[in-house]
Amino acid sequence: MSDALHTVVVARKAIEAHNMASFELVPADDQPLPGFTPGSHIDVTLPNGLTRQYSLLNSASERNRYCIGVWKDGNSRGGSKALHLDINEGDRLQVSRPRNRFKIPKDTKRALLVARGIGITPILSIADTLKARAIPFELHYVFALMSPDSFRSTIEASSFAENTTYYKESTEDNQLLKPAALFADRPDDTQLFICGVDWWMDPILALAGQKGFAEERIHVERFTAKTAAALLDKVFDVTVKSTGATFKIPGDKTVTAFLEENGVKIATSCEQGMCGTCKTRVVDGEIDHRDKRLSAAQRAEGYFLPCVSRAKGDRLVLDL
Repeated sequence: MSDALHTVVVARKAIEAHNMASFELVPADDQPLPGFTPGSHIDVTLPNGLTRQYSLLNSASERNRYCIGVWKDGNSRGGSKALHLDINEGDRLQVSRPRNRFKIPKDTKRALLVARGIGITPILSIADTLKARAIPFELHYVFALMSPDSFRSTIEASSFAENTTYYKESTEDNQLLKPAALFADRPDDTQLFICGVDWWMDPILALAGQKGFAEERIHVERFTAKTAAALLDKVFDVTVKSTGATFKIPGDKTVTAFLEENGVKIATSCEQGMCGTCKTRVVDGEIDHRDKRLSAAQRAEGYFLPCVSRAKGDRLVLDL
């Protein structure tokens, strides 16, 4: 499988709601784009050199375009802000082959889809596929307070409009999502797919567990609302195995950020411990894992995400 980037052209840019836009990306050479499965995302390389991940929201049956949705984060470090302000129809971008960490299990017999705000984007392609396969499901979509009706026109024009229930974060409208009612009397083969920001999802996930949803039936895609402020953390050394160079990581810098400042580049995307792009193997030293991505098996193999994780002791040796 090739890791080569593909050049795409922005065929359409549309404002979906306050601080939310969608982009239709088509191949620059008129060749079909690599196929994808529902729930997939792509890496988008921007003209400013940054790479960011965005979920594909269009039907996985399509090969002529990739559609993404982008929320302009008020704490943007140059990714979402650049797409909103600097990228226009006709511009060219570089994108990766799609990857999927939010897959529909092959044995899915019924599903419950829950999303908030921009978290609807990967859910849309999942809903489209479930509908095409005649798998029973419900889609419960919470509009973010500042973005009412985002992507509503897309849903209403889709085959799964009748499967969708909308909610608003406003007590005036009395349309609040009630997770307890959502999980009541669900068959024990129901698969749960949920996407949104951590502070919104975590209580819902905890309740799902209490209501009998086993871990293998819960599928999560995490988006974040903002980057936490840098902490004054402990100082420790990082050694690059191939060169023997050692760097003292300050308490207010991540491993990836400080190494890049000193000429050692580790590929990153989300920079918040969620996407796994920067996964690096540690050959010596005890890891303080702070990510929300790696499995227990990956951690046992010595991997960590240096965009957020640190050392428990005084030193880490990286397999770079």
